[in-house]
Amino acid sequence: MHIAKNWIFALLTTPTLVSVWVGLVLVAWHTAGGGLPLAAQIAFTLLFVGLTGIPHGAIDHLVAQETAKRTKKNFTIVVFIVKYLLIMLVYAGAWWWFPSASLLFFLLISAWHFGETDIENAPPTFLWNFVRLFSGSLVLGYLILTHFTETTPVLARISQYNSDLLAAWAVLVANKTVVLLGAGVALMGAYGAAYAQQPIVVDKMRLLRLLLILVATYFLPLMVAFALYFGGWHALCAFNTIKNYIVEPNAKTLNTIKLAFSVWAKTLLFTSIAVAFLGFSTWYWFNYLNNNDPLPPLFIFLSLITLPHLTVMHDMNKRAN
Repeated sequence: MHIAKNWIFALLTTPTLVSVWVGLVLVAWHTAGGGLPLAAQIAFTLLFVGLTGIPHGAIDHLVAQETAKRTKKNFTIVVFIVKYLLIMLVYAGAWWWFPSASLLFFLLISAWHFGETDIENAPPTFLWNFVRLFSGSLVLGYLILTHFTETTPVLARISQYNSDLLAAWAVLVANKTVVLLGAGVALMGAYGAAYAQQPIVVDKMRLLRLLLILVATYFLPLMVAFALYFGGWHALCAFNTIKNYIVEPNAKTLNTIKLAFSVWAKTLLFTSIAVAFLGFSTWYWFNYLNNNDPLPPLFIFLSLITLPHLTVMHDMNKRAN
């Protein structure tokens, strides 16, 4: 009984451990059952995106408010929203005029965002920043290259069948093993150099959980694999940093689980707005635009909300670390 209680407590206080077990169950189901049914893939993806993916960005205003407080600057929600929308508008213009460059820029900022979250406690030195960018690029490259048969048609639709981009992608796919192994070795070398210059605290169990999740994604369909990493790892790690950043010191004496839920509850307003917007967009597409491919505008919208979110999180990480 004591062991069972310890396991339950560990699962509740370390949500990414739950993700590891969910990943193992999904791999077993996918392998033994001859593949995950599409309905199960969609349900799992919506669950992770709805519970953690969207909410971890729906609290940006509170993160920005705390950053303003720490830097002794004024903060108003109206100004914050206007700045957020302006960044989205400028990036939307870039997509209109420079679609291929905007796609590459999105992949680059996504890689940085993932690496910044995955590698904790790193100082803002050139080497550590390079390691973070390289690490995020490797994770992103690993996810899409190990699922190249599913990624290729998606990339073609997003790029509007850009021949140069698809040709470059074909080269990467043809040499994916060499690319991934070479990048992995190079990352270990860069990590070692950065660590030698300025050592950081490394949570070995946290690193093990990340590796187990990435191994699980190899055996899963692309949609589920990305949801497991994004919702089951990235968003949960970001939530933990946000919790420690925005919560008042005297509130940290509360029960760990209650504290986590109290932070998550603060995301409900903007999460509900985001879900309602996606629901309306889906309804509108089915009724009025169902002859058009929904993937390119959906992908572009995702990139538009990523850029301002990344700036908020980067400002937080500089101070949280």
